[in-house]
Amino acid sequence: MKFNFSSFSKSYDKERLPRKKIEFIIDYLEKEDFKVLFFLNEKDYLPNSKKINFFKTENIDYSTLFSKKELVPFIRISKHFKSNLFQENQNPLVDISGYLIGIKLKSVYLGAFYLQHSKFKKEYIENLLEYFKHLVQSNFNEIVLGNKLKKRSSDLRNKKLEVESFLDISELLSSNTESEILFQNLLEYLVFTMNATKGIILSKDPNSGIYDLKASIGINDDLSKKIFRENKGVLALLKKRKESLIQSSNKDLSLLSHSEKNCVLGPFMSDENLNGCIILYDKESRNGFIDFNQYDLRFFNSIVKKISLSYDNIILLENIKKSKKLIDNIMSSISTGIVKINLMGEIEYINDSAIEIFKFKNENLLNNHYAMVFENNLNLVELIDFAESRNHILYEESLSILSGDSKETHINLTISPVFEEGLNSGSVISFEDLSDINKVKSTFKKYVSENIVDELLLNEGSLELGGVEQEVCVLFSDIRGFTSMSEKLEASKVVKLLNQFFDKMIDVVFKYNGTLDKIIGDELMVLYGAPLKKKNDILNAVTTAKEMFTTLDKFNKEIVADGFPELRIGIGINYGKVICGNIGSEQQMNYTVIGDTVNLASRLCSVAKPGEIIISESVHKELIGNHEFILSEDLTLKGKRRPVKNWKYIHHIL
Repeated sequence: MKFNFSSFSKSYDKERLPRKKIEFIIDYLEKEDFKVLFFLNEKDYLPNSKKINFFKTENIDYSTLFSKKELVPFIRISKHFKSNLFQENQNPLVDISGYLIGIKLKSVYLGAFYLQHSKFKKEYIENLLEYFKHLVQSNFNEIVLGNKLKKRSSDLRNKKLEVESFLDISELLSSNTESEILFQNLLEYLVFTMNATKGIILSKDPNSGIYDLKASIGINDDLSKKIFRENKGVLALLKKRKESLIQSSNKDLSLLSHSEKNCVLGPFMSDENLNGCIILYDKESRNGFIDFNQYDLRFFNSIVKKISLSYDNIILLENIKKSKKLIDNIMSSISTGIVKINLMGEIEYINDSAIEIFKFKNENLLNNHYAMVFENNLNLVELIDFAESRNHILYEESLSILSGDSKETHINLTISPVFEEGLNSGSVISFEDLSDINKVKSTFKKYVSENIVDELLLNEGSLELGGVEQEVCVLFSDIRGFTSMSEKLEASKVVKLLNQFFDKMIDVVFKYNGTLDKIIGDELMVLYGAPLKKKNDILNAVTTAKEMFTTLDKFNKEIVADGFPELRIGIGINYGKVICGNIGSEQQMNYTVIGDTVNLASRLCSVAKPGEIIISESVHKELIGNHEFILSEDLTLKGKRRPVKNWKYIHHIL
């Protein structure tokens, strides 16, 4: 038998692709009843084709096998291969009568090309193998070169994606948006880019150490209600590792329980401290969920590091915006009018109170010169000119101005220079409205309910300036055991808890026309009958005390759910003559009451147990028909020579 090389070459040369050429060789040989097989350590050098019989070998040194001859009978080296290739009675793939020839890529052996035929002589097969060896090696070279080009092309595409992603991330980070919006945009971008199904971003609150949910996509659970700390779970892992990682789904860890396959976790680090993290879940493909790979991790880690570098700036910008917003809110809420002018005399800032005092319309006042803005008040312009020329504080009492509605108003005027880094940058002008209405509101809006304020506005004579003697009902309320409780809590939580508690209690006070005198630590002092006296002051005080308990019951349910202990209060109420009025100095004064009536109310409160209201005899006399208060044993109180009669009311939690 002879092999038709010319016929083969013509057909072979028509094929252009290396894969097709190798397949053609195999097809041609098999038609001639040859057995063809490739032995290779790696299949990367072969085209992915079902026509190719390929047997993967591991850790075979082909250079040793073919050290003397490049063509060897398979029977001589069969021991190096797995025996199941040629076991008897198993339709063996390899016949030991075949031959192997080494396949090289440059000078390195890749494997071997096996050829066997029952009729061809050894010499003919040697020539045939040598011929096809060169053809196969040539195609291998093309395949390897093509794979390298594909890999480099893939690498270039990945690098391009990374560069584009860095540019996109940088643009997002440099955007002047709120942190919540920024984090949400970052998360949406990463979820889309990495084909994730869902994700979250957590950020640590520097005050509490608790991690807040800043952004979320695809998570059904309300994670905003959960508390995350860095002492356990995923956050503890990130704090320890300080680098991005791939983590499999774990139903026992709340942050990983949302994943079906695995997640990529990335920490926001600053000076070895964990400030936050981002988690992406379940990479998607056409065939469903697949695992994140090392390339995903490398790409993700580079993005997370970029965000980490900008994290401090994000939080700083957020805090600046919060501070500015707070300042704006404060400036908008205060009754004093404020105007800031620069060195050019242009208005840079004006608050709502200033606009209201001068009755400015909706025209744009900013960047206009003060002489034009206050053109109807030449006396004011002259004072500003004078203060600007002298560069010192100017104070003018009861200055008459003409507002936009042509009404005369009296104000207190203060003009103060502003310095930045030691250099004058303009002036701040403050206007205090001296109209009676604003005066009463400014004095009493923080002390009394809205209806009392309205009455004072309607009846100016009802407000006596200075100290006066009058009968007042005084209520004291105090939290029991709060000192020991506060020692177990963080200072910020104590303040937050107290603020929430006082909000609830003061709402009740104002509901029954009480006047908030002062808050001393965890104690409230409330007046009934000052500054305005009513017929039912004593009843209002007692009703307030009872409702304080029912309100506290509801409040306790809320705070217990948040992990705080229940609060308990005791209340004391007394009625009698006091001295009330503005007490203090011209620089600092407070509207309050003093006298023995106040002291006794305080003493009664101090002995009241949690859930008790203790009232004096003077209060009980006014509660006609009220049998809820029970006469108790006389009390021996500090500052009292005789025992004090008292009645108790015990609140039962519903």
